[in-house]
Amino acid sequence: MPRGTGVLVARDAESVQAKALTHATAKWQWLADSTGPGTHVLRLSYGRGLGPGQEADVTALRPDGELFAAALADASVLLQVPLEEADVIDWDVVRWVGALPSATVGHADRVASVRAAVAEVHGLEVVGAWLAGTGLAAVTADTRYRTAHLAEAVKS
Repeated sequence: MPRGTGVLVARDAESVQAKALTHATAKWQWLADSTGPGTHVLRLSYGRGLGPGQEADVTALRPDGELFAAALADASVLLQVPLEEADVIDWDVVRWVGALPSATVGHADRVASVRAAVAEVHGLEVVGAWLAGTGLAAVTADTRYRTAHLAEAVKS
């Protein structure tokens, strides 16, 4: 396997259009076992959420063939393995419309209420994007904090 289970791509990366690559057969052994030796399953993600003052990212709205070509080029750069169309057994484009939820008015207050209610129950913590916010970094950091807090709480 080239390296690792995936990579997140910095917003300002110039040579890659994808925002992330998941090397699924490196991440999940059951998938690697089902595909056979030398066969890899990759998922590349396109289209970023907007920050204040940013223009809409329409990368993911491009035609399927253009996204496939971009995926080949991006995977080659990210994995540092030259890939060509002939190397691909099959591919598909899946579009997730509205996949990243945005916070609604009052969301921060609702999160604070949930956190306060959970704090009243000894030995209970809750985690996930519904509380921590979207994105692996936010969820991972919050989960680490919450599990450390839970471990300390159940010691006493």
